[in-house]
Amino acid sequence: MKSTLRFLVVALVFVHVACGQSTELRQRMAGSAFLDNASYDMLMRLSDEAGGRWIGSAQNELGMRILMEELRKHGLEPRLERFTVPGWVRGKDEVRMLEPSERVFRAVALGYVDRTPAFEAALAWGNRGYAGDFDSLRVNGAVALVTQEALSGREELLRAEAIANAAKAGARAILFINDKKGRMTLSGMSNFHGAPAAIPAYSLTWEEGQRLRRLLTRGVPVRMRISTESHCLPVESANVVCTLPGTRPEKIVVGAHFDSWDVGQGSIDNGLGTAILFDVARILRALAPSNERSIELVWFNGEEMGLWGARKYVQMHADEAIAAMINMDMTGSPRGFNAMGSDHLVPVLADLAAGLRGFDMSRGIMNQPWTNSDHQPFMIAGIPTITPLGHLDKEMVETYHDFGDTFDLVNKRYLSEAAAVVSILTHALANHPTLPVLRRGADETRAWLTRYGLEPRLRKQGEWPGGE
Repeated sequence: MKSTLRFLVVALVFVHVACGQSTELRQRMAGSAFLDNASYDMLMRLSDEAGGRWIGSAQNELGMRILMEELRKHGLEPRLERFTVPGWVRGKDEVRMLEPSERVFRAVALGYVDRTPAFEAALAWGNRGYAGDFDSLRVNGAVALVTQEALSGREELLRAEAIANAAKAGARAILFINDKKGRMTLSGMSNFHGAPAAIPAYSLTWEEGQRLRRLLTRGVPVRMRISTESHCLPVESANVVCTLPGTRPEKIVVGAHFDSWDVGQGSIDNGLGTAILFDVARILRALAPSNERSIELVWFNGEEMGLWGARKYVQMHADEAIAAMINMDMTGSPRGFNAMGSDHLVPVLADLAAGLRGFDMSRGIMNQPWTNSDHQPFMIAGIPTITPLGHLDKEMVETYHDFGDTFDLVNKRYLSEAAAVVSILTHALANHPTLPVLRRGADETRAWLTRYGLEPRLRKQGEWPGGE
């Protein structure tokens, strides 16, 4: 009963304060997001001059210099928080069919696939890559071909699991058929811990994968040659951090991952979040530099390779009081907010959304946490997190982790809309007089993750807190 009363009191205070936020300041923030938009041109520089910003690469380092240079133009003082993590370098890899005819396929090695001398082997069908598939299919000594099409009624199989299953069955390599049409490969990681993959693993386009599948179905022998020069090595990188100091000891963290896959320009994933955060930093520095709580704006590095930058940030700042973390990953035109399972944040988000009448807040407030972006390490550390709910055009989503992720797809209006909404949200949280720092303990966090159904996924990925 006491906990229920406490929640109601906190909720009422939240509503009162959110409603009391200066209308004039909100209007100025929203107006600056549109009239003074600086994110679009900054993102153009990142996309065209640096391109794909794979962690540890020269392009990533150049991109950080561009970002910091642009931040300084607006009076901000960015700094680097450096760290070393298990890295990976893409080499001159090749997936070639030798028989029944010769063809070099459009294929991308998965991250942490390690250098392997060229070899020739027969191609064998591996179905979806479950352990039971390899029990009945002969892949020993062969290159296994598997589909990523979902199977109704079966638990999702991670590519890391399929790789482990194929290696255990004696396969010399594994080829994943992308489940999306359009001559696209699906870049991704073979694991999220920095361990070299047990066998070479590649993603093929749906079209070329179906060609191989048809040949095998018809009983036509297929022989492949796989050459892998990509390799693992430690890399040094950094998060880019800007702080607007507050008068209280706690802070609000607003983050977006700066890195991207190397195969495209990284303009959507996560150029969008990177650029929106840039304008949020600009707007707050110009219009609301002094706040009750510190506001820390963080461009995380290494998200695509395993959330490394966010993990390192949480470790480096483990003793600090973080009242909330806002994460922007491929953030589009705002449609609402997700309180990510933190009940005490729901009232302020609902009231805030109700006051944004010039924006389409039709998705309202969700309260369901999810995994596999930079909020995850904060969530596992017991810190409340928030993610905006946004709209992206179909062609933006279709380029996911592929060559087509380019600046041509960026919608300037979406950047302005998101920058306005996130600036208003950040300021509201930073100046709430009674926003509690509710950090869940280890046991409470595990129970909370289980309650929201996240335990199976985290265990499969080897990221369950406590590791048992």
